This record gives sequence, C-alpha cells and structure tokens, in this order.
Amino acid sequence: MSLHTVEPEIATGETAALFTATHRALGVIPNLARVMANSPAVLKGYLGVVTTLSAEGTLPADVRESIALLVAQENGSDYCLSVHAFRGTVVAGLSAAEATSARRGKADDPWAAAVLELAAATVRDRGTVADEQLAAARRAGLSDGQIVEVIAHVALNVFTNYLATAARIDVDWPLVRHTDWTNAPSTRNAPSIRPTPDSTTKAITLPTSAQVNPLQHVSAAEAIAWHRVVAASTAHDLPGVPVPDPGQVHAQLTQPALGSRRLMWLATGTDGLPIGVAALRVFTSAGQEHLAELELHVDPAHRRLGTGSLLLSAVVAACRAESRRSLIATAAADGPGEAFSGRRGFRRALALSHLVLRLDETDGADLLRIADAKHPGYRLTGWTGTVPDDLAAAFAAAKNAMNDMPVGDLDYGSVAWDADRVRAMAAVVADRGDTLLTVAAVHDSGSMAGYTEILIPRGAPPRVQQYDTAVVPEHRGHGLGLWVKAAMANRLRAEYPAVVEIETDNADDNVHMLAVNHRLGFRSYRRTCELQLDVPAT
Repeated sequence: MSLHTVEPEIATGETAALFTATHRALGVIPNLARVMANSPAVLKGYLGVVTTLSAEGTLPADVRESIALLVAQENGSDYCLSVHAFRGTVVAGLSAAEATSARRGKADDPWAAAVLELAAATVRDRGTVADEQLAAARRAGLSDGQIVEVIAHVALNVFTNYLATAARIDVDWPLVRHTDWTNAPSTRNAPSIRPTPDSTTKAITLPTSAQVNPLQHVSAAEAIAWHRVVAASTAHDLPGVPVPDPGQVHAQLTQPALGSRRLMWLATGTDGLPIGVAALRVFTSAGQEHLAELELHVDPAHRRLGTGSLLLSAVVAACRAESRRSLIATAAADGPGEAFSGRRGFRRALALSHLVLRLDETDGADLLRIADAKHPGYRLTGWTGTVPDDLAAAFAAAKNAMNDMPVGDLDYGSVAWDADRVRAMAAVVADRGDTLLTVAAVHDSGSMAGYTEILIPRGAPPRVQQYDTAVVPEHRGHGLGLWVKAAMANRLRAEYPAVVEIETDNADDNVHMLAVNHRLGFRSYRRTCELQLDVPAT
C-alpha cells in the first residue's frame, strides 16, 4: 500500500507555499515532494537542508549528484536512482559513463573519487567510518567541513531513499533500475514539468526539439513567459539571489538601457511552452560600437537538449550582422553557465566577488562616525533621480573616472560622459519604474571628487543594487570612497527603512574597493565571472 500523494492543484496554505518553493528549487514538483507534503514540517525541513547545502555548501553540483547516485545504488532505491541519474546528467553535467561510475563509487577526478570513497564507507558501514578512511579523505584534500558535508549528503539521501521505498512512490522520471547497469540515463530522455496523463508511472517527457523565434515587441504575456524561464534558471544556478518580478522583467525588456538597443529570442517546445530565452544588448555609444552583451537562460528541466545552443547560434548570427567583434556574458563562477559557454569558445575575462551589506545587522553608530568624519576641502551632497543642473557638468566629469575601473581582459571599451548623458541615464531608470539615489563628495573648487549610486528596483524590495562608485584620480587617497558609501548607507536607513540589504560586486583585482566594502561590513556571498567570445567575422 502506497502513501497518499498531495496534489499541488488542491493544496492550500503552507502546503501550497511549500510546493511553490519546491518548484523554485527543483524546477518540478516530483512525487517524492507530494508524499513529503503529508507532513509540511518534513517537506519544509527537507527543502531547507537541500537549499542551504546547495547555496552555502562547498561541494559542487556534480559531486553532490554523484553521492546521491552512489547512495541510491547502495540502498536499491530505483526512484532516487532515476531522479539523480536525470539530474546528474541533464542538470549537473555528468556524462552517462560518469553517472554509472558514481553508482559504483568511482570517479576519474582524484578529489571526487575520495569524496565517493568516504560516502561509500559511510553508507555501507552506517556511519562507522574508520580512522584510515578519514585520514585518506584529508590526504586527498577534503577539509573537515567538507567531510561533514559528505556525511550530511549521505544522510539526506538515505532519508529520501527510505521514504521513496516505504511509500512505494511511482517513478516520475526516466526509469533507471539499480539492477540494470546498461540503462544509463540519456540526455534526450529528459522530463518536462508536467506529468503525462493516464500513465501508471506518471513518466514525464520533453519535446525533442525547440523552436527559436525573435521577439519584436514584448507583450505582457511574453514577459510572463520570459520571467518563468529566468526564475527557474536563477533559482537553480543562483540559489538565494532574488528574482525580479514579472513587472520588472517587462520593464527591462521594453525599456532599452542607455546607449544600446535590445534583440530578443524566445525558445518554445513543441507543446508551445517557453523553455529558453536570450537577449542581446547591442551597444551603440561611440567607444563601444564593437560590443554586445548576452543574457541567456534555459529552464533547468530542459537543458542539455540543444536549446541553449540554438539560442546562442541565433545570437552569434545577430552579432555578425551587427558587426560586433566581442560578445560578453555573465555567469556563476564554475557553474553550468560557465561550463556551457566554455565549450562554445567563451573564455573567462574577469572574476567578480559579490558582497552583501545587511543594514539591520550593521553597526549604525560606526556608519555615522565614518559619514560624520571631517574631510577638509570637501562636502557631501545627494539627490534622487536626475542630477541637479548646477552639478550636472561636474557629475559627468566624475563619471568619466569609471573608465579606469578594472575590467580584466574584457574588451569593454569606454564611453565619454556629458551632462546630457547623465540626465538620459536617470530618465531610463525612471522609465523602468526604478529609483536612483546618488551621494557625492564635492570639492571646494566646485569639481565633483567622487560619488556612489544605489538603484532601488520598482516595488521597493528589501535588497537594493549598488551602481557606480568612483573617486576621481586626483582626489584619491583621502578616504572619499568610504565616506560617500557610509553616507549612502545612512541615507538608506533613514529614508528607506524597508531596505535591508545592499548588494555590490567588485573585480577581484579591485583591492582598494574590496577593502572599502569590507570595512563597511559587506560580506562575500557568491562569485561570478565575465565571459567573452571573440566573434568570428564569418
């Protein structure tokens, strides 16, 4: 007798919210989660552990999936073996051969092999791991923290194995039996997010081909479809990073950024559902006419089936048509996006650290002391939206100081700022429904010595984004960057109490600004990289 499965269509209250969180984390609501939902506390706890280990743990996705494959094989759990054979190959990037080796506790990479040896000893001996096994793990380079994480993943997978077996859960993934070593998972046998009706196992199937179409004018419905793909992709690749709401996405798609225009493509399956998106920002300002910037997302449940490659082909063709020699993109460092791009000719050109300042956990008195410190010859000023006319020329001159910011090996070019351009930038932000705040340090001569900008997205979410911070070269060495940023933090606390976090990013070689941010209390929480493709002329 199987346990009851809670159907998402009739779920209410906390259970409905948990199903939403499940879909956000996994891209689907599998039968295992529907059984867990008999106890919302269990489903909530499971999601919490999975999300935290994925977002904050140190084991990469392919190693986590390899552990899951090993444990499922040891416990004879066909359900969990099917889940992780799919997720390991389609989501985490394991080859079919690597997935089969993981089931045996083997890996070609020595560090991953040591992880699997430790995991195998843990599950086979029920946690009684010999001293020599721990010593071997340490010799292979595992820290004690990583050893703890390996054991945590084993325990988590033992729980799901036992529950799937005890509940007799119908397999809703491409079936892989623990007794069958030849039935390696195929990347073509991928699930979609909807069960096939009237199927005993509720097996999920995906169209084998995608249709890529350009978008000329983005409708509200197309923006919602775009948002669904971006939300699923972001939740999978960047756990914990806020996803813009559909209104924000619609504004971003329909309001071109300053000095550029946007080309867009939407990929749909044969059932018409959106499965991938791509946007190309074509720079039009003098000094950047060689450049284009890519944003590409594929729903995690539809990856490794050629959709991303189809979208990228359309983008590269557009770059050639627009005579662009450099295509840049941003991806999570060492994540699936960087791996996908690297296989297609992109190279890492700049490494970035993302930091967050929690205003509710920051020493307010310290921020006030920094902002109140005397800087002879300078004064602070600030504004919302468009720069005041009497400061416009000075602000434009200060903006040009951003042209010497570290950009690694990016072929980014540079632009010249004037008063009209800074006004135009503020107008673009306002047209999107966002709010731009600026704090600046002005020298007694009337020149602007430095400034910092914060963008508050429409809807006033709790996390805001750092825009530019710059100090003009001849005014550096006086602590002005720290001064204006502390004043901005104080301004947010006073004028926007709903704002809880400030997110910023810094190039790894921008040592000075990293030091400023750490002094203010910013803490690193994720890493990304800027990638560049040199577009061939033909």
